[in-house]
Amino acid sequence: MTSETLARGWRSPVLPGLAGLLRGELSRWLGRRGLVHIVVWTVVIQGFLLNDVLGESNVLKDWRGFDALIHLWWITTPLAAIAISQNALTEERHNDTAPWVLSKPVSRSAFVTSKVLGDSAGLIALGVVLQGFLAYLWMPRVEPTIGLPIVEPAMNRLVVAMAVFSLVIVFFVALTVFVTTLLPWRGPAAAAGLVVWVLLWIAPWELDRYTIGGLITGEIGGVAGRSMKPIAAYLVLGHPLEPMSAILWTVAAAVIFTALGSIIFRREQF
Repeated sequence: MTSETLARGWRSPVLPGLAGLLRGELSRWLGRRGLVHIVVWTVVIQGFLLNDVLGESNVLKDWRGFDALIHLWWITTPLAAIAISQNALTEERHNDTAPWVLSKPVSRSAFVTSKVLGDSAGLIALGVVLQGFLAYLWMPRVEPTIGLPIVEPAMNRLVVAMAVFSLVIVFFVALTVFVTTLLPWRGPAAAAGLVVWVLLWIAPWELDRYTIGGLITGEIGGVAGRSMKPIAAYLVLGHPLEPMSAILWTVAAAVIFTALGSIIFRREQF
């Protein structure tokens, strides 16, 4: 992150310095880091899907096609968000770059917000958007070795599904960054994120309308004896996307975590 990049963002009327800080965060996803993520995400997501479609056995058992993509995203996106964002502030502290950046006319709130937005944008672009469009290009055109042909969803439903998992990433990045403002170590941040992920996965149905788990981890009757998560049923079968309140509550939670992290970080001594 250069002083020139910071200077361009100093005049931002809201959260001074955010524009420059965010440009610096996004630039970190160019080059080797971005290439590594492209390779890893593609190997994991497309590799599992390819093996599931063309393999002799169904690796993902009850899921096939785009419902398998939903299942993979629910496993990989929270874990990736936790793994990346647990270092967002910790790395800056350990490298003593945080005091230098904050010595410029940038606000601490902008510093925290740039971490949340920058890490989220990189993961969304490479892990969700890229992988979603790649799957859309090849999966419906391949005849499975076993099972029914792959149903090609409407593009608008795919975009909505990608938006939901983009929100999952933002939520877990904001949560993990928030924890690192409370406890400046990687371990507690990672543990907190994993605990929340598991709780969302096993949350009772009464909480479905208040958490993103209501869209991703619940199951409804599918076809041919399969069960589908609500977001998968929406994507593949065109079922109504419910509960919408789960999205609103998740957006609110991400904003609250970012705001609280900013408030706590303002009091940190360097």
